[in-house]
Amino acid sequence: MPLTLTIDFNKPIALFPLPGCVLLPLSAMPLHIFEPRYRAMTCDALDSTGLIAMATIDSDLLDVDGRPVLKPCVCVGYIVHHERLDDGRYNILLQGIARARLLDEFDEDPGGYRRARLAPIDAGVMEIDLQEHRDQLTELLKDGALQKLAGIGAIRNWMTPELPTAAVTDLSWHALSRDPAERYRVLSEPCAVRRARRLIGLLRRTRDTLRVADGMGPCTGEHGLPLN
Repeated sequence: MPLTLTIDFNKPIALFPLPGCVLLPLSAMPLHIFEPRYRAMTCDALDSTGLIAMATIDSDLLDVDGRPVLKPCVCVGYIVHHERLDDGRYNILLQGIARARLLDEFDEDPGGYRRARLAPIDAGVMEIDLQEHRDQLTELLKDGALQKLAGIGAIRNWMTPELPTAAVTDLSWHALSRDPAERYRVLSEPCAVRRARRLIGLLRRTRDTLRVADGMGPCTGEHGLPLN
């Protein structure tokens, strides 16, 4: 990925809608592109900005044009790696870049894929505003009960001075949650402080559950209230 990447939100961005699939900023998702319209989308993206917005299909609803209704928030991603197969299919690795919301859709591209005008939704935050949450997260990651989680080691490695807390939070959600609904709630939350609070709450609840399961005795929740 380029060291600097600018998204021109005044131009239409290709949409790649999938059911139950949510990309988060900084996380990477491998995708196999086989439908002709999405082959065209990938080819066009590789020939231009490399950008594709991952959209989530909203249940089985259809719009007036008979297309699946999309949830309003998407993640703009950049194709960091691609492999074109002999039959025209692609294997790509899409890395999340930015949260955005759908403003309006354009007519379908001649290749048959959907495009939309988007607007960024991530609210700016200073690192100092997240310092308290970073400290809480650092302490939680030392807890022995949480070491049972597969993603904890990766999160500890991400806790470096070079990586902002907002970035650590998004990567942590990607590592810990496989629930599309929960991931979408994180994607659609513009405030990094609230995302960090939600992550800390998840880790505390998980820690308490693991302690009880291990017979480590009664434990307390975030405010010192017994959970059993």
